[in-house]
Order: sequence, then C-alpha cells, then structure tokens
Amino acid sequence: MGFEARLEPSDEPPGHDGYRELKLLWFQAIPGLAKRFVEGETVRVAGKVHDYRGTATIAHPETLAADMPGAIEPRYPEVPGVRRKALRRAVRAAVDRAVAEIPDLIPPALRAEVGAGTVGEALAAIHIPDPTTFDAEAGAEPPTPAHRRLALEELVLWELALRSRRASERGGVARRFEIEPAVQSACGAFPFELTEAQQRAVVEVSGALTSDTPMRRLLQGDVGCGKTAVAMVACAQVAAGGAQTVFLAPTELLADQHAETLRPTAELLGLRLGVFTGALSKDQRRSMLDRLATGAIDVVVGTHALLSGEVRFADLGLVIVDEQHRFGVAQRLRLGTRGSTRRPHLLVMTATPIPRSLALVLYAGLELTTIDAKPPGRVPVTTKMISRTQRATVFRQIERALGAEGRAFVVCPAISSSDELVGVDQTFDEMKARFGEDRVGQIHGRLSGEERRALMQAFRAGELQVLVGTTVLEVGVDVPAANIVVVEQAERFGLAQLHQLRGRVGRAGQRSACFLTFGEPLSTEAEARLQALCDTDDGFRLAERDLELRGPGHLFGYRQSGASGLQFASLTRDQTLLQRAGDLADRIIGADPDLSAPEHATARTAIERWERNAAVREDAG
Repeated sequence: MGFEARLEPSDEPPGHDGYRELKLLWFQAIPGLAKRFVEGETVRVAGKVHDYRGTATIAHPETLAADMPGAIEPRYPEVPGVRRKALRRAVRAAVDRAVAEIPDLIPPALRAEVGAGTVGEALAAIHIPDPTTFDAEAGAEPPTPAHRRLALEELVLWELALRSRRASERGGVARRFEIEPAVQSACGAFPFELTEAQQRAVVEVSGALTSDTPMRRLLQGDVGCGKTAVAMVACAQVAAGGAQTVFLAPTELLADQHAETLRPTAELLGLRLGVFTGALSKDQRRSMLDRLATGAIDVVVGTHALLSGEVRFADLGLVIVDEQHRFGVAQRLRLGTRGSTRRPHLLVMTATPIPRSLALVLYAGLELTTIDAKPPGRVPVTTKMISRTQRATVFRQIERALGAEGRAFVVCPAISSSDELVGVDQTFDEMKARFGEDRVGQIHGRLSGEERRALMQAFRAGELQVLVGTTVLEVGVDVPAANIVVVEQAERFGLAQLHQLRGRVGRAGQRSACFLTFGEPLSTEAEARLQALCDTDDGFRLAERDLELRGPGHLFGYRQSGASGLQFASLTRDQTLLQRAGDLADRIIGADPDLSAPEHATARTAIERWERNAAVREDAG
C-alpha cells in the first residue's frame, strides 16, 4: 500500500525550487490506513528516505501532528508494547511536572551568580528543544547548554559527596614524629641511591609526619618508580617515635611480597616486622595479636585480616594502604581509632597514576605526592599485539627468553577454560607439553597461601621458569630475572591492569617483552586500548588515555573502577566545568558545613543515599 505526497517548498533543501514527489510505503495492510490520509490534506511524517526504483520513498513512516510545523519530535528507545506516540506523551507529561517540582542542588543565589538555570528547565530543553536554535548535525559534541547544566548538577553532587567522605577522615590529633636522625638513616640503608623524585617524596611525607594534624596523603607513581622505599622511610620515622605502622595490601601474595622486600631494610634499621593475613594458623594468629597489642611489632604487613575487630595496637601511628583503589574509605577508617586516642597518619599509594588535574579533584582532602621518574637504567619493555592464531610466535619468544636464563609469566583471564575464556588449566597443560613439566608452575586464587608462596619462591629461585596464573600476579610481584610476560586474551583486561602486568618484567634493567594475545574479531575500543599500551610505557600518559576510554570509576564504591555513573558529565571533556563544580561545592560547604540549611536538603539526601550504597558495596567486597 502506498501514497504519493508532495513536499512543501519550505521543506526543500537550500537551492531547490518547486515541489518534489515522495512516496509513503507500507508493506502490509494496516486497518484504517486509507482513512488516515485525505487527498489535499497537509501531513507531517518522519522516517528515513530511500531511493526506491527511482522515487524518494519512506517505508512505514511515523505520522506527526500537522498543526506544529517545525516542531522537533524526540525519539526515545523503543519499549515493547508501547507505541511511540504514547511514550512521547508520557515523557512529556513527566517533563512538564518535573520543571516545577524537581529540586536543585545549587542554591538560587549561587545559580544566579554563575548564570545557571534550574534543572527542570534543562530537562525541558533536552526533551522539548527549541526548533529555532536546535542543530541536528551537532550531535553530542559539544553538548548543549542544557546538557552542560545537568552535567554541572552531577559534578556538584559528586564534589559535595567527596568532601563529605573526606571530612570523615579528618579531625582529631595525631602523634608528631621527628625527622632526624631516623629519616637520614633509613635513606642510607637501601642498597641503592634514592632518585631525586623519591627524595622529594620523602621530604613531603616526612614533613607531614611532624605535624599533630593527621596526614592524609596520596602517593602516586608509575610501576617500578620506588613508592615502597618512600613508605619504608616513613615506617622508620614512626618507629623511631615509638609507634607502630600498618602496611595494608590487597592480597596475601602482595603482603608476602612486601614483607620479603621490606625485611632486609627493616633488619638494618632494627625494625621488628610482622605479617598478618588470613593464612595464619590459630597459634600464629594469637601470637601476632598479642605482639601487636603489646607493641612488640613495629611494622605489620597484612591484608583485610587487619580490619578484624579483634586486632588491637599498642600505639598505631601510621596506616599505609597499597593499591588504595582496592579499599573503600569506610574500610580504611576501621583502623583509625585502634589502640590509641590519637588518630594515625594515613598514606595511600597507587601505581595507577591519575592525571594531576583530575587527582586534585577526585581526592579532595588528600594532599598529593607524585614520584614522576623511574630509577635510572630501566629499559622500556617491548610490547606487541599478537593474534591468538599466531601463538607459535609467542612460544618461540618464550623459548628464547628461557634460553637466556630468563623467566616468563603467562597471565590468563580465568582459572578454568570455557568457550569464551582462556583458563589457567588449559594453558598450564599447553605450556608443560611445550617446555617440560618440571619447568612450569600454575598460580591462582584457589591455591592456599602456603602453596602460592612456595610457587613464587620456586619461580624466583629458577626452579620453575614459566609461571601460568591469573591476575594475582598483577601488582607487587618482584622477580628480577623475569623478562617476558604473555597476557592471554588481553582484550579482556583494562589498560591500567595491563600496564601493571607489564610492570612485572624488566625490573633488573634487562631487555624484556610483553605480548598481548587477542581473539578475533577485535572491537574498536579493545584495539585502541591495546594499541595505547604498545605506543608508550609512560603510566601517566596511559592514565590519560585510560580515562578517555574507560571513565574514572565508581569513586564512592568498593573498588572504585568501572563506569563513573555520570550520565551527562565527562571528566575528560568537562575539566573547566569540574573546576567550577568544585568551587561551588566549596562555597556551599563553607556557608553550611553540615548542609543543615533547608536549601541544602536535596544535597544532604543525595549524599546520604550515596553513602548507604557505598557502605553496602564495601561490606559486600
């Protein structure tokens, strides 16, 4: 069934005169369709125009109201069983009501000052755009003023919630720890000379520890830049003042690794070092609890087990949190009042660098220390993408590395293989068949802590030369002889995670390689992620790229990773807007620190809801 229609001259593109024929076509009979159109009547329709046998044609067009020429009709995602017109009417009714009733986070006086309308007005402008100013070709970039207004609202709420979160970490009085002679002795105890970047970090951290205001500091730096050495100097400073340090790591493997790394220096400095993880026997656990409570331990390295309510300290002076994004704020606060009326200092560390401009906003309330240089002599790791159909190339490279007395990590996205995932089990068997059963080991979360420690020791000693595992190998694992890492199905890993895995090799300055195997077809986003890793080994540049590709993460959640939850704002695009939101949040908090005024009720309710959601995620974690 079809109808012939004529376009009005005003509908013609510029440069065209007269009328043009348009065929409206339905490929099946629709009851009442013939009565819907009367000859000579003006109608408005929407649809994609195709050239059908030499005639401009719209198949199954949508009929619009004829009395609103020039009006822009929104098109929403289809809802099964709901006609487009009915959905449009429902949304329009909701928008009309929201314009008058939806609350604003930004008080009227501040809105007037920055020239911002209400949220209701912005929503109306998005759903019912002005046809005289609407640009159909503009798309999402740059966003419209209405989009920017809603983005500002999101970012102001975000900034207020961040300030509320950080306020819970401030307050109280901390111990003051003198710098000399502890810091000088600690800096001279390492078997290497600290870089200038490390020395600057030591000055900033040790200076903060001399204050009775609790230090709240983020120490960030690229993989292998020497953050742990800076942290160890802080431990020595605190121990010299008679207090204890907790060194919190996200996994047992990393806690054991830190303990092994710290122990030689701790012994030189006379520091009593202990390890507290869930792998301890009952007798070992009881002994460690007694030693912590009586002050017989100066530095304890441990996991979430240290957050247990039964752990008490004689005098806790410093909490160091490694890979801070793996711990929620509420979890860190559990250590804040243990064993003393004074608040401990807090140093959180990350090897996933954050662009400085963004870090100053995301970590409002935390001072920022950055180690922006690696130790001299580090050779960039050669990084290549290789299709899984060409894995013979990878095998040859591993064989060459082992022939040079090297070690190889092979990382898989899962323990057990499936139709979608490459598992440790299948890869382990494959590597054993290729390189010999006595040279290959496997490591993953299903093994006990003792088994994992034994495997790492065998790998470090050269008894094993190939170690197949999951991302338990991601951070902190330090095997100087390791010179090749293979990441199977690399497209399933995040950019920051891949950079961490690559950082497991080349730590002794030798030439090393990272091979990223991928399945085909490879998505555009995955290809961009892997190519970014091949293009640079600069963690700060990768952080910028990661932010563009992945977003900043659930900043109020357990792991603080994944989608940001922002619907209108973009942290990469809206840097200026983000700064304005921070300024507005500061002014709101400055005028009403508790957000108790009636005009701040919306912000208070939203923050409380986010806090409840975050607490649930942290407890679930």
